Amino acid sequence: MQHLEAVKAQHGFGPGAGYVATQLPQVQFFWSTQTVPRAPLIYNAGIVLILQGHKIGYLGDHVFTYDPDHYLVVSLPTPFDCATFATAEDPMLGLFINIEPAELRSLAPLVDSDTLSPTAAPLGLSPAPADAELKGSVDRLLKALCSEAESQALGNGIVREILFHALKGPHGPALQALAKSDSHYDRVARSITLIREHYPDNISVDALAETAGMSAPVFYRAFKSITGSSPLQYLKATRLSRAKGLLLEGGIGVAEAAHMVGYENAAHFSREFKKHFQVSPKEAQSSGYHPIDL
Repeated sequence: MQHLEAVKAQHGFGPGAGYVATQLPQVQFFWSTQTVPRAPLIYNAGIVLILQGHKIGYLGDHVFTYDPDHYLVVSLPTPFDCATFATAEDPMLGLFINIEPAELRSLAPLVDSDTLSPTAAPLGLSPAPADAELKGSVDRLLKALCSEAESQALGNGIVREILFHALKGPHGPALQALAKSDSHYDRVARSITLIREHYPDNISVDALAETAGMSAPVFYRAFKSITGSSPLQYLKATRLSRAKGLLLEGGIGVAEAAHMVGYENAAHFSREFKKHFQVSPKEAQSSGYHPIDL
């Protein structure tokens, strides 16, 4: 991309990994200068654009690559595993665009439903080919992000343009469903909001189904078909991801982190943590790396 080097020079992405806010609140850069083995993470609903390098995602039996030629559409916040491939000489750099529901609802009616693919995957996330139009819009967004004035004057319009291209792409049907106020996507999204805002609490599948306005069996099937995991698996992944973040922030011990995310028994928490991340909480705390959770 024409303006990628200017972005790298301006932001000076240093060694390690992390993310950086931009002039636009719904847009963030993320990067890594090291290869990171497969590990769980959660993206919010949004569009993930890899500008340099690549990642491999794992959602159940579904394995996918996203790179400069394949962007990721996350129609619902979904826990999945991800491996990052990067070195200090050849870092991975990406851009995350949060999907604003109001913007999505305003754009969805403008896309001709006859052009939408009927075979789009029902999962909450999957990569899609980046065509020339989308790449051109992303490059113009990079240029705008190098200037405060251009960001304020042009940025929101370019972001809207990128979302419009995503609506016309292979995962347009999932985004269209999310834009509808009473679809399964919208109902599952309500339950996910409950999980992400109240994950330390004792949340049952029945309570989640009630929030979604669905019977428990129908809700369970819809949740798993959209996110790739069961509701309780999603809740556990959310708790463990938050716990890992707390441990890496420092200042608290394993038992306290376990309690803060909803575990009553620290030993049980440690066993589930190690099974999920392949390292113990103490080993994770000393590693200094936490997968990006946007």
